[in-house]
Amino acid sequence: MDIGFVGLGMMGKPMAVNLLKAGHNVTVVNRSQGKVQELAGMGATPGRSPADAASGAEVVGLCLVGDAVVESVLCGENGVLAGAGPGTIVLDHSTVHPEFARQMEEACAVRGVTYLDAPVSGTGDVAWGGRLTVMVGGDAAAFERTRPALDAVSANARFMGPVGSGNMAKLLNNMVKDINQLGVLETFVLGAKQGLDCGLLFHVMRKGASVSRQLERILPKILDRSFEQTSYVSTNIKDQGLMEWMIGQAGLELPLRNAARDSWLYAAEQGLADADPPEAIKALEPIAGIEVAGELLPSDADVPPHGGAYDALDRMTAAMYEVGVFEAFALTAKLGMDAQAMYEVMRTASGASARLERIGRVILGGASGDPEPSVDDYVSCYEPLLAEARRDGLRMPLHEASASLWRRAAGQGLGSGPSSAAYALYA
Repeated sequence: MDIGFVGLGMMGKPMAVNLLKAGHNVTVVNRSQGKVQELAGMGATPGRSPADAASGAEVVGLCLVGDAVVESVLCGENGVLAGAGPGTIVLDHSTVHPEFARQMEEACAVRGVTYLDAPVSGTGDVAWGGRLTVMVGGDAAAFERTRPALDAVSANARFMGPVGSGNMAKLLNNMVKDINQLGVLETFVLGAKQGLDCGLLFHVMRKGASVSRQLERILPKILDRSFEQTSYVSTNIKDQGLMEWMIGQAGLELPLRNAARDSWLYAAEQGLADADPPEAIKALEPIAGIEVAGELLPSDADVPPHGGAYDALDRMTAAMYEVGVFEAFALTAKLGMDAQAMYEVMRTASGASARLERIGRVILGGASGDPEPSVDDYVSCYEPLLAEARRDGLRMPLHEASASLWRRAAGQGLGSGPSSAAYALYA
């Protein structure tokens, strides 16, 4: 395909490279010319402007930051619409407000151009390996025509519905990702405060109930204290702002998501706005008077069962993941989105976890709830751990919010039932 691509940042550059590797003719445009020349050396055509990238292109990919930049690149002087011909498809991989995406759809339609909002999930090796998850909103036939481009950059490109649905799906996934990530940070600070071996705790959890994409991604960085920049705390705060609109549309109260929002804001207040998100653990460590670090054990290491505190923290974290899944599916339902498509997106994206796999199937009606753990199991697990955290003055807002949900479920007669029964509190 003849493809124009604008924006060669952390995500855009590997996407453009993978388009080239797949044999597409790619014209690249970027504010920094060094990256343009680098890709030109790989076979790309340097573009002078977004209009230049769009000229003669079947598809124009955008990977930019924020609504204002997207509007300028798309609609401004020498923008994409100044060079695109009728029938061109714009694949906007930027994360933007869903209503803004609909405005861009209208602006493109005036020129006979089709706009698809197509944000992505995945960083680092996932992006470079062409294994991103892409959530696409817009015209279904146009989505199918972009398949050759999407297949070059993704392992899972899924159609979500009308324009705006792509970004709504991205934000829902990010909500779960943020909950999982921040809850894991709290867990490891508590574990370190208890004097546990954090390398061993990671090994127990990745083999246990709380294995997740975020656990696997962030703990090696934390244990090694090497916070390679792949995103920013400030970006997560921006996404949380977009979530406010979605939650307002649904009229839901989501305590665990609210705790995640407040935790990112707290990290920014501690001077970490420009830090890589896992580095937000530095906002929690001074309160505990510890630093989370340790030896990364091989994933196939033969370690005898340790039980006790290790298993308790594993179960507590899994319980928190489940509440995040409840909140995501409750919001999906209230917004009238396709729950099956949302599940298929999250299981390959940054919100993936073993609990999502199990609880998601139950919520969708395709499996029975596990008899274990029960709601009462989670309540009894949480109480001693949080009592210890409170005694030490630790900051545990996500786990406090999760424990509150399990206590409420038990108080409504669901205690002896499987944990999945607690979703009834949101339904």
